[in-house]
Amino acid sequence: MRLRAVISVSLLALLLLPAFAGVAAAQTKPTLVVTGYGGRWSEVMKRALTEPFEKKHNVKVEIVTGITTEWVAKLMAAGPDTPPFDVIVGNEPPLPIPRERGFFDKRNVGLAPNIKSVYEKALVGDTGVVLFWSRIGLAYRTDLAKQKPQSWKDFWNDEFTGRRGTYTITNTLGINFLFMANKVYGKDYFDLDAGLAAVRRLQPKIVDFTGTMEKFLEQKEVAIAVLHDGSAWDLAKRGVPIDWVAPFEGVPILDQVAHVMRGSKNKDLAWKLIDAYLSPEVQLAYATELFFSPTNRTVKLPPDVARKIISGPKDVEQLVIFDWSQIAKQRPAWTERWNKEIR
Repeated sequence: MRLRAVISVSLLALLLLPAFAGVAAAQTKPTLVVTGYGGRWSEVMKRALTEPFEKKHNVKVEIVTGITTEWVAKLMAAGPDTPPFDVIVGNEPPLPIPRERGFFDKRNVGLAPNIKSVYEKALVGDTGVVLFWSRIGLAYRTDLAKQKPQSWKDFWNDEFTGRRGTYTITNTLGINFLFMANKVYGKDYFDLDAGLAAVRRLQPKIVDFTGTMEKFLEQKEVAIAVLHDGSAWDLAKRGVPIDWVAPFEGVPILDQVAHVMRGSKNKDLAWKLIDAYLSPEVQLAYATELFFSPTNRTVKLPPDVARKIISGPKDVEQLVIFDWSQIAKQRPAWTERWNKEIR
């Protein structure tokens, strides 16, 4: 009887062994923590990038949504050895400070070979790579504007009085717009006296977030706004009567720059995720669904999408790209002045 009981327990243990193994495997599955935006970005990110990546590499990808300034603040508070993320993808302006302080891993082309296919302008220092570009220009409602704007100066036209929208300069689009105002009304991109005077004349509606500006355009709160091309075309695709122009004086960019944290415990997987981000398939998904311009020069865009975004060396050459590592040193003083004179 005792022998039969021992045999039964042994058989039960053998039967349960695969289940225990499965639990152990689930418990040891690595988690890759990456930053991302909410809304449509997250939808495309999950479908085109993270879900296929999780299956291929048996890893869980945790997406931390928010904005770049929030993520950088969390990085700085945690320190380079215990970062809260494995991968940060965000706008370049806040990133020079953690880059200079050694938070980021050196670019690893061995683990992310698609880096070899990006435009030279998409390489940031020796650590970062731009995944996507968007051009910052003017979006306007075709049912509220008398004619199509061509110049940044058209933003100041009397017909748009009380119906213009831009951003505080803590927003990447906002500070880029100020630089353009500095240039078209002053001697160069950094003629702050001329630019601030021009913005005061505008008396625009000022917001903090691109999504708010999209709602303003959709609800006719503004007739014309500073906006990147991807947002404008996404609004148009949803039936809002919006057109977008690249003013002839030049277009700065809203870029999405990826870094792997030096202190990450999953650096190999982190670089493989960036490689997947730069793959033609994922780059094409972001281009066709969100109108984000790919930095991988091998991506073949449908003609109707190519006409609307950055699509080739000629377009890339015309991009206005600032040295944010130098700007970061002066930005606090500029922000203080903006807050006194504009808001």
